[in-house]
Amino acid sequence: MVGMFDTDKNGTIDFNEFSALWKYIQEWKQCFDRFDKDRSGNIDAQELHSAFVTFGYNLSMNFCQLIMRKFDRTDVHTIKFDDFIQCCVMLHSLTESFKRKDTNRSGNIKIHYEEFLEMVLDTSV
Repeated sequence: MVGMFDTDKNGTIDFNEFSALWKYIQEWKQCFDRFDKDRSGNIDAQELHSAFVTFGYNLSMNFCQLIMRKFDRTDVHTIKFDDFIQCCVMLHSLTESFKRKDTNRSGNIKIHYEEFLEMVLDTSV
């Protein structure tokens, strides 16, 4: 995330860049807390699904469970705050890459394998 706020691309963040990063994290924390219904400090698949629906994503519960398996580092079927941010940023980045290819907004694209790999690698967080 530091790289996202290193606006002058010098490899470090100054006070203003840090302030912007801190504000960004606080906004994500408020979002996380809104969906952490049981106040456990973690988000389960159902809470994540609710978040995705609120964000405008029409994703299945099976997909949310896949996300859980990918981002649950402690194997307790929940994700922590930092993983929630990473998950949401990844989903947003991949969606934006998809939209650039889906010019008629049909929800379908036809791409070559290497284009797919480029989409994934260009959006890795």
